[in-house]
Amino acid sequence: MRILCFGASITAGHYCFGLMHHPYAQRLKSRLRAALPSTELTVDVDGLPGDRVLGGEYLSRLEPHLAGNGSLKYDWIIFQGGGNDLGSGSEPGPIYDALEKLWKMAIDGDTNALALTVTETSNESTRVKKKYDLLNEMIRHHRDEKYFMADVCKAVPYTSMDPELREKVWDDGLHFQPTGYDMFGDAIADRLLEIFKNAPIEKSQL
Repeated sequence: MRILCFGASITAGHYCFGLMHHPYAQRLKSRLRAALPSTELTVDVDGLPGDRVLGGEYLSRLEPHLAGNGSLKYDWIIFQGGGNDLGSGSEPGPIYDALEKLWKMAIDGDTNALALTVTETSNESTRVKKKYDLLNEMIRHHRDEKYFMADVCKAVPYTSMDPELREKVWDDGLHFQPTGYDMFGDAIADRLLEIFKNAPIEKSQL
């Protein structure tokens, strides 16, 4: 099974002002290996800090990943994105449209798309929070063949998290510390294993 973790700085595992990285893919791979010991597993990471789905490099970065055939083709692409766009003032509607285009590119190439909700930040603005909530509701309610969703926003919250735990999980109010990225990876692993249980993995993915 070949998996690509695709997104921006959170996918890259950015923390400590970008001086260090701890991608959630590390925990994800560990969890999947333990749960699927007979499955040959590859988990790659393409996370570009600061990238945006609107006017950024998401599209041009994704295209080469969809060019693989046979054993080089990805079975799953995990999409993280939209937070930098919201942070720069873009509206949820156009962000969702851009994300949907990325998901469809993967699906049209016979690759499963796992979309991640956009994680919270320390920004307490009601207006900003409404934009995050609206975009996440669009991601949660999207339906398509080979489209799946992992609600990492609920799994690793900011506002509702116990303050003592938040100190260990969150880094700068936007990114996570290694403990947080591991929680992120656990949430995605839980979701994938749930999907596999409900829809057994095809032989071609083993």
